[in-house]
Amino acid sequence: MTAGTHLAGAALAAGLLRGLGLEVGLVEGLALAWGSVMPDVDTTTSGPGKFIRPVSSWLERRFGHRTLTHSLLFTAALALLLYPLLRANPSAYWAFLAGYLSHLLLDTLNVNGVPLLWPWRVQFWFFAAREWRIRYASPQEATLALSLALFAFALWPLSAQGFASAFRHLVGTPEVAVLDYLDWRERREVWAEVRGFNRETQEAVEGRFLVVEALGREGFLMEDELGRTLAVSRDGQVVAYRVRMHRGRPQVLREWRLDLSGRLLGDLLQALPRGARRVWITGEAAPATEPPPLVPPVGTYPRVKASTTPPRLVLHAARPEDLTSLAGLYLRAGSAVVRAAFSPEGAGEASLALPHLPSLPRVHPVLIPDLPSLSALLVRPGDAVEEGEPLARYVDEVPLEELAQQAQSRREEASRLEGELARLEERFRSEREALMGELARAREERDRLRYLVAQGAEPRLKLQEAEARTEELSARLKRLVLDYTGERARLEERLREAGLEAVRLERRRDREAERQLVRSPVAGRVAEVKVRDITPKGVTVEVVVLGSGP
Repeated sequence: MTAGTHLAGAALAAGLLRGLGLEVGLVEGLALAWGSVMPDVDTTTSGPGKFIRPVSSWLERRFGHRTLTHSLLFTAALALLLYPLLRANPSAYWAFLAGYLSHLLLDTLNVNGVPLLWPWRVQFWFFAAREWRIRYASPQEATLALSLALFAFALWPLSAQGFASAFRHLVGTPEVAVLDYLDWRERREVWAEVRGFNRETQEAVEGRFLVVEALGREGFLMEDELGRTLAVSRDGQVVAYRVRMHRGRPQVLREWRLDLSGRLLGDLLQALPRGARRVWITGEAAPATEPPPLVPPVGTYPRVKASTTPPRLVLHAARPEDLTSLAGLYLRAGSAVVRAAFSPEGAGEASLALPHLPSLPRVHPVLIPDLPSLSALLVRPGDAVEEGEPLARYVDEVPLEELAQQAQSRREEASRLEGELARLEERFRSEREALMGELARAREERDRLRYLVAQGAEPRLKLQEAEARTEELSARLKRLVLDYTGERARLEERLREAGLEAVRLERRRDREAERQLVRSPVAGRVAEVKVRDITPKGVTVEVVVLGSGP
């Protein structure tokens, strides 16, 4: 067969492999094309033979055309030789072998046949009758190549979702569509194209929705654009006329099973893996106290169900944001399955581990009477607290503000004194430089007159006046230094006193604020905050701390 026929056969093989679930991209396509023409490397007239002529020339002289490279023995040896490719890129490995085998299969349609069991020189043909066999480069081969190409072209869109999925698209029921979700969810996001109506609200439901969970084999849960959950099944909210599943972005789905006994629900939320695109939590637990009532929007599936007699919490594909308001619930018993979807490059370091519990925590209720308001609480359910850490604060701002204002006033005074000190330093430096310049000039004049008087060129009176001027300037310089030193010492003393007074006032404010704090008796976690009483004096609150202390 010609290279064109073999490439057409490779195109058809690509569609078949894609329909059977093999990802066929550029690399796999190139592997298929090369595998489909590589058996003809045993002749120098073929495309591969011209590409590596030394090898093809040796094979042609040593074995001849359609011998060694057209045998199943050589195919098996080639598969073993390319085993490292299987570890690096399995899709390319199987695509190459499929292309190679397609060449051998097409050559069985040729009049010359193929020695599949070489070195046993027995030819194999696809058709036993000779008149059915095709001659090389004949019109029949051109018709075969065109048929293969047209069949591959028609098969390609059908194979996009796989042959099994194409059949399920044709059926279009939730029971059949959920099989696509179960097949794809480990590797891809799954989107459901749904056309139907909501039996509870009587609204039309039409569009593409992200599938988040399977409801057994009967249907599935999906999210709309507002994050609301809808059940598509025989007894769900959505009655579907037609359902078709579609693959979305690549993803890696990880799953963890956890024991929640003796923990806060907030422990689970804090331990959830970072970097996940989406996280879903399914499980059941018995909380120590009654959970608050949860009412889902009408016509939607409740991800979180809570009952009070006895306290019970049921999660079904719940998101972390669905559980935020319940983070402070202490769970006496329970377990959960956490599923997280990651991008393929971000799934390598995914982990989930709850903090170790050496022993079951003890309950420490802290009663805080007559708080001004609930805003005085400094903790919320689920917060971790250390022993002595503040839980609430009685806010009396009057003395605190007075002390703060006094301290601020002293700080401002200290800042002003620092400015005066800097200005004093600058003024002293400039006046001293001016006096020292005048004194230097006066001394030069005195020395000049002293020489002239000694020579009889000037009267002694002028020398006496110059000496008096020099002594006056020296005295002025000494007074300037003494005045600067005294004023600097005075300002520094006032600055030190202002700083000390500001620190003393700030410490008094801190002590006053400390007296307004209510601190935790033990280290642990805040399980609940309960309002016990409301009076004209304030609000009495009980903070329940779970800790290991006595």
